[in-house]
Amino acid sequence: MSKPRPSQKRPPPPGGEAQLHHYLEGERALLELRCCKPKTLSALIHDLAHPMSPSLEQAIARCLAGRELEGFAPAETLLPVMMRRFGLDPVACGRDPAIHSLRTVCSACPRVAGCWLALRHDASLEECTSFCPNAETFVSLGSRSPDG
Repeated sequence: MSKPRPSQKRPPPPGGEAQLHHYLEGERALLELRCCKPKTLSALIHDLAHPMSPSLEQAIARCLAGRELEGFAPAETLLPVMMRRFGLDPVACGRDPAIHSLRTVCSACPRVAGCWLALRHDASLEECTSFCPNAETFVSLGSRSPDG
């Protein structure tokens, strides 16, 4: 009988193979989470500060872009964080009639994946302004006087 070899950690393949390896690594992790740990996946997606591997992060972003993750509501996860980025209090704004429009725009936004990634990486206000369809409304809400 031959002795089992000690496990050897191999470096990722070079060039394009490395990109494929990175892609497949993220897809495998995402598939495992989707099938075996959906609550963990949900927690990871909704906790924008939780660390994760770049390959998993990219796989999740691809799913968000394709609207493949049921139960992910951008207006619940991304909108409050984006509002804070613009200096707004999500709770106080929740009483403003404009919130319904903001939620609708956020939920239908074609840039959900980019927004999710940007907010995970603490994108600047300028960067958020460049892609967020609600940016103008946020600025308008922020410029209102506190008494009306």
